[in-house]
Amino acid sequence: MRLEESPEAPRELVEWHEISAQRGGEITSHNYTIPLSELAMEDGKISFWVENQGTWVWAFDPASEDRSVYERAPSDEPAPWRRTNEQLSDFLIHATILEAIPGAPAMKVTQGVPAEWLWSQEGSHELPFPAWNWPANDSRILLGESWLALVHPSDDPDEGRDITLAARAPGDLSWAENVRGVKWRSYSGAQDYTTDEPLPW
Repeated sequence: MRLEESPEAPRELVEWHEISAQRGGEITSHNYTIPLSELAMEDGKISFWVENQGTWVWAFDPASEDRSVYERAPSDEPAPWRRTNEQLSDFLIHATILEAIPGAPAMKVTQGVPAEWLWSQEGSHELPFPAWNWPANDSRILLGESWLALVHPSDDPDEGRDITLAARAPGDLSWAENVRGVKWRSYSGAQDYTTDEPLPW
């Protein structure tokens, strides 16, 4: 499928959009991409990925051969772009995996807990991406045998970390119920079946 695109669109971003279009545009579930035809230069960078409420934006440097990705919080007087230490090709993989978490059929969420036990789960390992600054500084993704986890410091770092576990089915997360001292809010599909509280991002 050939998409309408900007001449500024790099090959890896065009390919990502083509794959997304083949899947009915359902790759992202929380944040979103800027259409290729709407890519535009702003302060020397081209924004291409946006947080769902517009509170964070990612851009690439069209002048860099490695397509370095930058980020900032947009505002009337935006701060300078900050480098993420990821190239565009790696960022797109990282962001796509992260999008699978809020879009998963089953989720468990907890806030302000110690998280060391998560790294010690059998088969658990951290994906080899730099830590992100969204939804909080030092945000990381872990992968288990049948689950993903987004882990980042709580609003008060002294309180511990916030954890979102995601899987294809609730049974894939049943092991987490045995973690002592952790109280979960559970979500199934788009429906929260234990509380009316919103997701913590």
